[in-house]
Amino acid sequence: MKFARYLEETQTPEWKKAYIDYRGLKKRITAIRRAHLAQAATSSEEDDGPTLSPLGRSSTNQGFEHERSLSRRSVRTISTSSRVGSLPSPFDPDATPAPKAKSDEETEERTEYSNGIPEGGEEEIGASPILQATTSEPVAPLRTRGRSATVTSMIGRAFSTHIPQRANSQKGSAGIEQAGPRFDLRHPIPLMDLLPQLSPVERAYFDKLDEELDKIDSFYCEREREMRHRAHLLKEQLQELQDHRRAFYEAHPTAAVPYSWFPLPLPAPSIPSLIHRRKARPARPTNPKGAKSWKQSPSGGGSDESDDTRAVTVAEAVVEPAIPKSADKQTDSGSGEDEVTKDGNNSSPEGTLGRSRWRSSGAAKSVQALFQFIPAPVLGEDGHKKGSDGDEEVDGEQSRHAHFSGTHGRNAPGRAPAMKYDPEEYQHAKKQLKKAVLECYRGLELLNNYRTLNMIGFRKALKKFEKVTNIPAQQAYTKEKIEPSAFSSGATVDSLIRDMEALFAARFARGDKKKALARLRGGAKHTSHHFSTFRTGMFLGLAVPALADGLYRSFRTDTRDAIQGWDALMYIYAVFFVPTLFTLLVGTNLLVWSHSRINYVFIFELDIRTRMDHRVYFEMPAFLLSLLCYAFWLSFARVGADNVAPTTWPLLWLAFAALVMFNPMPTMFKPSRWWLIKNVGKLLTSGMHRVEFADFWMGDQFCSLVFTLSNLYFVGCIYASGIDDTWRRCTANPGPRWGITFLLASLPLVVRLVQSVKRWVDSRLITHLINGGKYGSGILYYLFYFLWRQQGGQRGPIFVVWCIFATNYSLYAGAWDLLMDWSLMRPHTPYPFLRPNLLYTNHIPFYYFAIVTNTLIRFIWVFYIPKNGPDFIIRTFIAAMLEALRRWQWNFLRLENEHLGNIDQYRVTREVPLPYSYDDPSHESDGDEEEDDHKSATSKTWKRGRRATASDNTAAEVDA
Repeated sequence: MKFARYLEETQTPEWKKAYIDYRGLKKRITAIRRAHLAQAATSSEEDDGPTLSPLGRSSTNQGFEHERSLSRRSVRTISTSSRVGSLPSPFDPDATPAPKAKSDEETEERTEYSNGIPEGGEEEIGASPILQATTSEPVAPLRTRGRSATVTSMIGRAFSTHIPQRANSQKGSAGIEQAGPRFDLRHPIPLMDLLPQLSPVERAYFDKLDEELDKIDSFYCEREREMRHRAHLLKEQLQELQDHRRAFYEAHPTAAVPYSWFPLPLPAPSIPSLIHRRKARPARPTNPKGAKSWKQSPSGGGSDESDDTRAVTVAEAVVEPAIPKSADKQTDSGSGEDEVTKDGNNSSPEGTLGRSRWRSSGAAKSVQALFQFIPAPVLGEDGHKKGSDGDEEVDGEQSRHAHFSGTHGRNAPGRAPAMKYDPEEYQHAKKQLKKAVLECYRGLELLNNYRTLNMIGFRKALKKFEKVTNIPAQQAYTKEKIEPSAFSSGATVDSLIRDMEALFAARFARGDKKKALARLRGGAKHTSHHFSTFRTGMFLGLAVPALADGLYRSFRTDTRDAIQGWDALMYIYAVFFVPTLFTLLVGTNLLVWSHSRINYVFIFELDIRTRMDHRVYFEMPAFLLSLLCYAFWLSFARVGADNVAPTTWPLLWLAFAALVMFNPMPTMFKPSRWWLIKNVGKLLTSGMHRVEFADFWMGDQFCSLVFTLSNLYFVGCIYASGIDDTWRRCTANPGPRWGITFLLASLPLVVRLVQSVKRWVDSRLITHLINGGKYGSGILYYLFYFLWRQQGGQRGPIFVVWCIFATNYSLYAGAWDLLMDWSLMRPHTPYPFLRPNLLYTNHIPFYYFAIVTNTLIRFIWVFYIPKNGPDFIIRTFIAAMLEALRRWQWNFLRLENEHLGNIDQYRVTREVPLPYSYDDPSHESDGDEEEDDHKSATSKTWKRGRRATASDNTAAEVDA
């Protein structure tokens, strides 16, 4: 695979502008090659030599042999293609290089060079005037592939002329660019000596390289500073989580360790009893010198423990007071498995206690190194060592018991005043910090991948330049320019990655580094989806004949006479058909987003471990649509009508669809189903939590399914009263219970209005209130619509008011779609009425089609005004189908605009609100003076979700 294509497929889409412009560099190399070809053609015109004809060959044979020997000895390829058609003709000195059949970049990628000479030519290249003598080193004569003598080669040798040898050609006085200096590839020279000897086009290539290097280096340094800052904040937050954890166990003493990772308090034996039972075990034979005891000498001496072990003990007491079960399996290598001998004895000289192995493990040492800001133990008045909380450490079981019993010495000197934590919010804080660590780790991985791809890009670009020009610049440029740059060394990022792994293992994996790495690095499995595609095609193929035959039977007179209320049955199927078809259309959205490299996984905040591929997504809606079509066919084909009524099949389909969606078994894509159920449930609790993109995007989808939502009451009413010829009494066109239908129809608009107000409260951006006004006008539109239908659709004051609000809502929503959701209608763009940046560049007419159709469908309410024409219920179904298609079209451009916003902000990770905030920025106090403690001490409070993130402000510009 070509590196340019590989770079496009593996780079982070949001950082596309910050990557190396590899294609641009290749174009510069192509320009260099063309300049050399033109230079060689000009040089051949200026050369003076005998012009010979085939008839005089016998008399001047010796001169020809001398000229050919000189050409073969001193020939050197400047830059050419392996295709003979790209070389100038040896017969015409004024000829220019023929156009290539393929692009220069593709030919350049596929050309194989040997000693600077392309292979695969059909003629003897040494006799061509394109080749120029630029070195004194002899080169072996070239052998012609294929037949040794052809008419073309014989005529070419007959008309060949002598080319004077040039050792080091320079730029001519007339300004004509000639061959640049040639160097020995085995002896590279410094850039300061190399660059002055290059031609202008070659120096322009290195100017482009310097520009790309500066761009990449500055971007990398900025991202690296950001990641260092985030890592530092996470370390502080995790330290606060430890204090919060202590308060949680004080409030819930039954939730003791080691069962503290469960969300509900579970009874567990106390820590002293655990240690007592561990000590009661018969000790295995160990190395006496390597054994480390639990007790620590009060005076600090006379203990078998080393200094490193004591340091790990301090970090362990602060980071994880519990004895991790997985610590018994932890090894220094981080493999997560205990090394034992074949006879079952422990091969480690650390003793039999799991605590000792945990202290000496690599994860414990890493965690100890991370928390270097933890105050060092100080000695009390009686000479005893004090812990990090200011209390005197007690030996053995008493120290562990005191740690969980609440004796922490909060007001001791050197410590800030105690923080006020809400014990009930501990689980939420832990969950938020876990998300933050995962996002930080993901950002570090992306930054490391960014560095690697750019390093490969520079190496390949320099190698390509060296191949084409035979100028030894790769080693010199790498050593003098790339290696001193910041992004060439990933030591800082690698260190931060190891820190995050150790933090996650200590705080969220109970010391099991193997489990922590599996969670941190867990990504989507690259599996084949051929069977998913086959099943989707099979379901859709089976659905088409059932739907066609069902429609044919529904129009037959005998069928309508046999099924009482057949039109009501058709309407019920229409209510179920619209959302099922729309769900299938969303799969095509995913397909296009994936092929256009729109990072919808990040935009919707999907879990990369369980997210559903777009090919797999099609299975579920195709399966449900196929079942719906067969239920429709069974109803109107009257299959089993003696035992099962035709009106029963829709209910059976609805029950089966609900069973599939709410199935608790881990089958049929359970993570994706629960993600959908959770987000739909969040719509009903809008205003009580932070609004993300997935929340208001889901609300917008339901705004286009008003037809189905408003007719849910109709379905329940008609089945409760029975399906007969009087079924229209359950409808709201007109009907006595139009209020219930109005509430169901306006529910998505109310949800979006509440979300807009919530976003305004969080960010104080007036844009969200303006967006909320759009949904408020929509609610008024539906209110007067149902009032008008309640009066029988008569022309009157209600009709006029409804037309006014409908026009206002259509103009309001249509303008918001074009200007805000899609960011179109921008001035001074390459394509009129569009935006500067487009992702669907191969389908430019689609943008104009979307502008026109979106505006027209926004005014679909005009379809309800004429008194003559199709039945009003048929009109509502047609309008519902058009609105679903409009929303499907809207999704393409809405996600494109959101993705472009992420590209402009270089946003690749989610901004997770941290649970602990600092009211006073200068919260760190040395504690030297007690009278200043109340002024400069830390003022820390528990705040949940109060920190506004950068995404709140940037997303407002493209809010829906």
